[in-house]
Amino acid sequence: MKTETSKTDKCRVELKVTLDAGETTKVVREVERAFVREVRMPGFRPGKVPLDMIRRNYADDIKRETISALCKNNLDEAIKASGLDVVGVAEVKDVAYDENGGGFTASVDVKPTFKLPKYKGLSIVKNDVTVPEAEVADATERMRAAYAKFEDAKEGDAVADGDFVQIDYSGEVDGKPIAEIAPEAKVVASAQGFWVQIEEGRFVPEILDALKGMKAGETKEGVEVAFPEESAPKGLEGAKASYKVTLKAFRRRIMPTDEEFAKACGEESVEKVSASLRERMQKRADEAEAARREDEAVKALLADCDFDLPETVVSRTKDSYIRQYAERAQQSGIPAEYFEKNRDKIQADAQEAAERQVRLWYVLEAIADAEGIEDGDERGKKAIDLVLANAKA
Repeated sequence: MKTETSKTDKCRVELKVTLDAGETTKVVREVERAFVREVRMPGFRPGKVPLDMIRRNYADDIKRETISALCKNNLDEAIKASGLDVVGVAEVKDVAYDENGGGFTASVDVKPTFKLPKYKGLSIVKNDVTVPEAEVADATERMRAAYAKFEDAKEGDAVADGDFVQIDYSGEVDGKPIAEIAPEAKVVASAQGFWVQIEEGRFVPEILDALKGMKAGETKEGVEVAFPEESAPKGLEGAKASYKVTLKAFRRRIMPTDEEFAKACGEESVEKVSASLRERMQKRADEAEAARREDEAVKALLADCDFDLPETVVSRTKDSYIRQYAERAQQSGIPAEYFEKNRDKIQADAQEAAERQVRLWYVLEAIADAEGIEDGDERGKKAIDLVLANAKA
């Protein structure tokens, strides 16, 4: 076997492989023996069909299998003999053979060479992410509310935060019912017997505020609601509406006592509930900060690190991104029409993400080589950890 190489473009090299007569004959004989084992013809037992007859009847099939086997059997050895650091095979062409020998030409991508960017002493901000006690207290109370019970209000009770209320309401804009002005905005137009909890984000905030302090059977008119330009229902952008609201009934929220709350959470006291929450919240905050610093380190490493990338590796990575995106979209119920409409953007985004990821792989691999980090699944992670450990805050 002889190999010749010539660089054609960026990370692509053309590898010309020449095989002598003995090497091609060996492959031809192996293919023919396989045909003898497999071919079935009337009048002959399996494996006993004469080779000459097989050659006459299956000449094209034998040639096709021989061409495939020539490449399959010799490509890896040819790459090894060439000394190239091949990371992908783009194409195999010009495969030929006869009684004197044969060969083929492979277009292969090789590992890029580049100047390793500065990776020690990078300026990477380290934020204090200690969770404030006020946030822990709020989280504790939200958890307490999750264990609340509800009971029918007694006569004379007034609505308070967290209660469930049943209301009738109708809205107008300049004296016209909202249902006429904005037919698609049914949920804010009017309703009867509508149940909602007095809690931020549950419904129109001005209506929820107006209900606080009301008693069953009471009605309020002229409840003013200003719909925002950006997030209002279609037809109500920037509109000012007036509502009539009647409280038909409601259920009081009864918060658990400290003892009940702690028991429901499987803890001995509310303080221990808060301590457990604090620990989980701090862990999430630390993980988020670690991810942010890692992303900042990656941006710093790649900021001035531009080099040619092997197209086959980028293509494989891009295809993987698109498959993952399609799987997530399918699980989320996104229709196929979305992909057709946004095909170009999805492809462009996947290409950009793939190029960034492949470039990062090679940079981290180079850092790992420079620092003597052993091969393994965590090699890239160890390299980025080293960058962060040697960063300036």
